[in-house]
Amino acid sequence: MKFKKLRRIYRTLFPVKFSEEQKFINKLKASSLIKEFKQFNSLFVLKFYNDELIYLRDQSHSDYAVFNQMFILEEYKTVSSILKLNIEFNSKESVLIDAGANVGFATIYLNQNLSFNKIFCIEPSKENFKILKKNTAALNSKHILFLINKALSGSENVCFTIENDFRDGKDWSITTKESDSGDIKGITLNEIVKKNNLQEITLLKIDIEGAERFVFESSSDLSFLDITKVIVIEIHDEFNIRANIYSILEQKQFILIESGETTIGINKKHLKF
Repeated sequence: MKFKKLRRIYRTLFPVKFSEEQKFINKLKASSLIKEFKQFNSLFVLKFYNDELIYLRDQSHSDYAVFNQMFILEEYKTVSSILKLNIEFNSKESVLIDAGANVGFATIYLNQNLSFNKIFCIEPSKENFKILKKNTAALNSKHILFLINKALSGSENVCFTIENDFRDGKDWSITTKESDSGDIKGITLNEIVKKNNLQEITLLKIDIEGAERFVFESSSDLSFLDITKVIVIEIHDEFNIRANIYSILEQKQFILIESGETTIGINKKHLKF
């Protein structure tokens, strides 16, 4: 007993200094969601208790922070509840569009709770897109899945470059900038709607690190909102666009709810009551 007390005192006075990698691994070990995990260089493969696999990169990336937001803090729990309780949800016709899909955690979380028929993931970063493909591979057998390595745009035939100087500069904070010489093609929501003959967008999630200012420009075609039942959008106030987006959504008959960092819009035309 004396030895244990002495050891506790010693550890208090001289705490063990873990490397950033070991701190990261300790987080994974401590998670109640993770049954087991394996490491392959900088890539980790996590197994949930339902045996679902999740891929994420090491501590030099933002993947764990997004994992924490989606699966531990359940950032989109409110929007899932709103859809279940207030919107007519036909699983055979339901459509999820995840703009700013990152590595796919939001898509996985939302689909776990609602199970969409068609899923569109839009992600401009080639590196994020590689992990997105791994994380959504299992969805192919049960859903109609479209992975789009482009930038969400407000206008057709626009190209973009990746900007890495937004916020903390990590993978979850990259933003896009319109550029005639850009190597990333843009895609509009209306192009997706027309090409796939969509009759509804059940849930539209937009988290594109400030590039929402392009989508909601006054000159943009916003007709996709007419068939959107619920929108969840993270608005980045660095660009002073919140009031404009709120005004557009209210004109389109959306009821707005602020939930954490996101704004949820519910289309009045599609309420059950």
